[in-house]
Amino acid sequence: MSVCSLKGGVGKTSVTLGLASAALHQGVNTLVIDLDPQGDSTLGLLGEPGTSPDVAEVVSSPRTETVDRAIIPVPWSEGAASHLDLIPGSNRSTMMDSPSPSEREVKRLREALDKRSHQYDLVLIDCPPSLNGLTQMALAASDRSLVVSEPGFFAVTAADRALKLASEMREEGIAPRLMPLGLVVNRYRPRSVEHQYRLAELRDLFGELVLEPVIEERVGLQQAQGGAVPLHTYQGASGERLTADFDALLKTVLDSRQHS
Repeated sequence: MSVCSLKGGVGKTSVTLGLASAALHQGVNTLVIDLDPQGDSTLGLLGEPGTSPDVAEVVSSPRTETVDRAIIPVPWSEGAASHLDLIPGSNRSTMMDSPSPSEREVKRLREALDKRSHQYDLVLIDCPPSLNGLTQMALAASDRSLVVSEPGFFAVTAADRALKLASEMREEGIAPRLMPLGLVVNRYRPRSVEHQYRLAELRDLFGELVLEPVIEERVGLQQAQGGAVPLHTYQGASGERLTADFDALLKTVLDSRQHS
């Protein structure tokens, strides 16, 4: 599943890591692929930048040996019954983020993942905050796409473009397995009149594609990530509410596999 957005600052990586924490907690073997050149998922999972081989090498050389060497276990999964692994991000992947990639380039990540030896229940791809080549690579390799949005003025246009791109790539045969899962509204402040209005606007326009639960803006999410610990082991403020929200969101993700 690709986790994508059209713009930065909407908490796309926070949603990826919240889902990864829920998956680990529920015994779902998961691989996170950090396709964002900023490498925030890598930092959140390892507590430090990743090392080579990384995702740039995987996409440059989509061979079984390269993919298998790039996959590393993360500290979160020590002592856990299930696996949580990572293909680290790299700022070198910026070189592959063309605004108009060729069809061959778009299929490179899918080719690489099809050759991996390791199998998982769930693969989460954290995309860059744009709809350029890297995000298109992710979508072409995915069965589902999850668009992360905030309840702001530009959210409607951004969400619409991201959802349409997924549909277009499927129709063109570039991403034949891809189905848009929906839209996650993140960083919602329930007391904000503006946020209430924008959330209602998103629901009016996109209907059932706006997923429940809406993820409220809570300090616990940033604190857990700042400490490079899974949300489900975080003991601070709002942790219990956040874990329940991400458990529910993960259930929606996993249930969608029944409707392929």
